[in-house]
Amino acid sequence: MTEPADLVILNGRIFDGRVRTQDTAVAVAGDRIVRIGSDEHVRDLVADGTSVIDAAGGLIHPGFVDAHVHAVFAGVERLSLDLTPAQTVEETLDLIRAGAQRAGSEWLTGGGWSHELFPSPTRQTLDAIVPDRPVALSDAGHHTLWVNSKALELAGVDRDTPQPHNGHIHRDADGDPTGYLNETASELVGRVIPPATDDEMHAGLLNAQQYLWSLGVTGWHEAILGEFNGKADCTPAYLRAIADRSLKSLTSGALWVPRGLTLEAVPALVTRFIELREDNRMLGFDTSTAKAMIDGVPHGETAALLEPYCNHSDDGFAGELHFDEETIRAFVTQLDAAGFALHLHIMGDRGIRVALGAIEAARAANGSGSRHHIAHLSMVQPDDARRFGPLGITANIQGLWAAPDPFVVDLIGEERMQHGYPFRTMADSGADLAMGSDWPVSPADPWLAIHVTVNRWAPLPPGVPASPAAAGAQPPTLDAEHQSLTLEQSLAAYTSGSAELVLDRPGRVRVGERADLAIASVDPFALPPERIHSVRTATTIVGGEVVFEA
Repeated sequence: MTEPADLVILNGRIFDGRVRTQDTAVAVAGDRIVRIGSDEHVRDLVADGTSVIDAAGGLIHPGFVDAHVHAVFAGVERLSLDLTPAQTVEETLDLIRAGAQRAGSEWLTGGGWSHELFPSPTRQTLDAIVPDRPVALSDAGHHTLWVNSKALELAGVDRDTPQPHNGHIHRDADGDPTGYLNETASELVGRVIPPATDDEMHAGLLNAQQYLWSLGVTGWHEAILGEFNGKADCTPAYLRAIADRSLKSLTSGALWVPRGLTLEAVPALVTRFIELREDNRMLGFDTSTAKAMIDGVPHGETAALLEPYCNHSDDGFAGELHFDEETIRAFVTQLDAAGFALHLHIMGDRGIRVALGAIEAARAANGSGSRHHIAHLSMVQPDDARRFGPLGITANIQGLWAAPDPFVVDLIGEERMQHGYPFRTMADSGADLAMGSDWPVSPADPWLAIHVTVNRWAPLPPGVPASPAAAGAQPPTLDAEHQSLTLEQSLAAYTSGSAELVLDRPGRVRVGERADLAIASVDPFALPPERIHSVRTATTIVGGEVVFEA
């Protein structure tokens, strides 16, 4: 006799992690999928104690797996001062005022402000709101700090402070710091900011987990484990949540390779990483990935380019790498030999070329090795995009970014922007695809990112009206003709592609697999492509347990 199911989902349409099938129903017992088929076939497993969910025609799919996220940082930020909801200058300043009025620690910290609203933020703006307490606010990209005078004073940053390597202290006409710090310059203040406590990080992780569940995200990869830019190592938060079983989602994390690592220090770093990997594995946390930022970001002119930035045609400035090329080749080869997967942040086309050369050298020295992945892919020359497949490199896509960016185009020009995010070229080269949000750098909603990978234009944020001229018009796209992905490719990347890469699991709707599932509000395959962004998550299931219902 067949045992009844604990949970049955009916009246949907199944995407199995690779393709959309004809099946409409799923049965779950414990934490496993036990039957897939038609409503009639699966309804046989319904008994008195079975929970039944009507998918109402929505898509039943594997839970999304975010292959690049900063969940703990995002959760802590959500519980402190989150500026991401602001759509105007005044809304941003109002949130800062409200944050300053709340009781808390000596420092006022948070983040999420927009470069489009504040292209050149100043300490005086923050001084007018918080004159007697240090303030440090990360931009939405979390590569820049906006600080007030008190924060600069406590950090000892003044007109005589030298510019750090691949960082920039912005100064006014008199030579004094403006309070706008890019890349490694932000660490000058970051090192004096009191880091979040273990309790704050644990609370942030659980807050992030709840929020990600509301978006259908059932697992993820924490992209930085280690001290970074004044933020404490969040590994203890994961180990605590795993031990007390409050972390129900499957997760993994990447050990942080600090910027500025020298060639001589590489062997010691590899030895230390091997020890950490084993220690964490014994406690149930997979940290078999190493994360390095090869360069910075175009917004701060810290991404490493092959040709100068548009406003530096006279002096030839094209950004810098965070490490010298010999060191990059050394740590990539040695970590690869030690069995680590490399997770590389790269935004500039020179950074891409250097990293591809390093991985090629590692493959020649060590064999096929681990599944390395490169995230962001903002600027990639066509010939380099075609190297991903032959080198066995996974494209770790932040799909929401693959749309025209007026701020960046002024820095790099239209032609180089059109070389950005060449997802289809990589896929055609044989590269595997995974997807992630880089939250809190950008929104964590997978359906928004999938919309952009299919359409190559980004929908306006809620509450922002389209201009009359744009009403009904096709928005500008980023090479949609040649680089858009299909809905099927995009969904596969954000489900099974990411699960295979960062969780070492199939991420499929199949009998015997763990029941990490999500139900969409509609079947996106039945929508016109321009409406994909309207899809929402109706229900999320983690290990057979319903953890979110809209």
